[in-house]
Amino acid sequence: MKSFNTNAICVPNRHYMVDTSRKVEQIVSQFIEKDKYFTINRARQYGKSTMLTAIRERLKNEYYVLSISFEWAETFFKSDYYLADGFVKLTAKQMELIDFPEELRERWTRPLDKERAFLDLDDRITELCQDSPREIILMIDEIDKAADNELIMLFLGLLRDKYIRRSAGMDCTFKSVILAGVYDVKNLKIKIRDEVEHRFNSPWNIAANFKIEMSFSAQEIADMLLEYRKDHGLSFDQNWFGGQIYDYTSGYPYLVSRICEILDTEICYEDEFGTKEAVWTQRGLRRAVKVLQEEENTLSEDLVKKLDENADLKKMVYRIVIKREMIPFTIDDSLIQLGVSFGWFRESDGKVMISNRIFETRICNKLIQEQSQSEIFRLAGMERFRLKSAETLNMDLIVERFAIHYKEIYGKRSKDFLENEARLIFLSYLKPVINGDGNYYQESETADSTRTDIIIDYHSIQYVVEVKIWHGESYEEAGREQLCGYLERYNLSKGWLISFCFNKNKDNLVGIKTIEVNGKVICEAVV
Repeated sequence: MKSFNTNAICVPNRHYMVDTSRKVEQIVSQFIEKDKYFTINRARQYGKSTMLTAIRERLKNEYYVLSISFEWAETFFKSDYYLADGFVKLTAKQMELIDFPEELRERWTRPLDKERAFLDLDDRITELCQDSPREIILMIDEIDKAADNELIMLFLGLLRDKYIRRSAGMDCTFKSVILAGVYDVKNLKIKIRDEVEHRFNSPWNIAANFKIEMSFSAQEIADMLLEYRKDHGLSFDQNWFGGQIYDYTSGYPYLVSRICEILDTEICYEDEFGTKEAVWTQRGLRRAVKVLQEEENTLSEDLVKKLDENADLKKMVYRIVIKREMIPFTIDDSLIQLGVSFGWFRESDGKVMISNRIFETRICNKLIQEQSQSEIFRLAGMERFRLKSAETLNMDLIVERFAIHYKEIYGKRSKDFLENEARLIFLSYLKPVINGDGNYYQESETADSTRTDIIIDYHSIQYVVEVKIWHGESYEEAGREQLCGYLERYNLSKGWLISFCFNKNKDNLVGIKTIEVNGKVICEAVV
């Protein structure tokens, strides 16, 4: 029976997969059949290798497809000879697997001229493509593994020059070349010698723009789950699950598959659930999301590592996640470009947003953890057992105790500090209270510099807390109305509103009250 897969390539007859056949046909018709060279640059574990495999399967009866990877090819980049020879050897192995004509393969693998390795390779590609009974497609995965090396730029320059000469009717070369990697090789910056800078600084400027959407839609996820549901004789609503999983992941392929994998193979064996039928519920989904948010996996480890390695990118992430700044989305900005490459950023209404709830919560947790020695974090940890029961949170008391501690600890801090840190201070108080029993995320649809909706999942109950900066009574009324809208969306009758007020004369504003707005109960605290 099939299974969900989050390791390496997904195989249709072994794994539950989103149907990508339409996307493959789109790639074939728009790029391959039109002799395009292009790059599939997407974040880690975004399905690039699986997509290359699907393209290869689609084309194998019509073309010779040479599919190689530079994953472990560091030794190729010692010299032009090593690179040319390594390329020949990698492609020769593929020729053996696809029943390439033996005579052509033998000529392809004859010893290279060490003194003029790239010129020899240039001639050899021409000869191969001229004599082959089928047109040849070249795929190179993990192209950016050696992207800081001048030789890879020279190699891509060779492919580009042959493409240009073919267009002028002066050469014969690969019908199409597909490169795959995290970074777009068109935008890589490397240290190269002055005499070759002009020629090879943009070695892939011939590439067609690849804008095929590789994330999964809610409907695609639902269709995958329908197959799974039928195979296992289950009765859950796959459309509801498809929508919910999409809301958490924005269709990021690894995150989608990992949530399904956790439901299918891990938490279904926990005492709380015990069966596959019991786990495919709202409660089971929230539990799976919590497991995903807290586990160590290659994607989360990569996220933490890259945040620690890039101080400027971390500052931008902090501005988006904690300060809720609206940063204009400009792909020419190198930091935004980097965040997009990592899969962290997306564009929404011209602004930079974190791409999905899972990443935003993971980033937020890291930033909070860096505050774990703060006094407010420590006090919340000490009080956590009086602020919750086994099944519910006492949100009224949480808000009340937060207001008291906030005044004690931060009452004399500067206005500038508090305006910048207010949301982080509240999240630092909330995190140790729900830690181990629930999870939370900040709702990106409402993210701006004045307000943030925080959705808390605690066992089978959801809570909505709006955190905002006080900007006058009219903003406060608008905030209440917006919170009521969210309560309606989540079918909840009560919500909590925390307003941080930095007015000099705020004593008459500070306090906690419970009011009713549009049939909803709001516990409102001004601190």
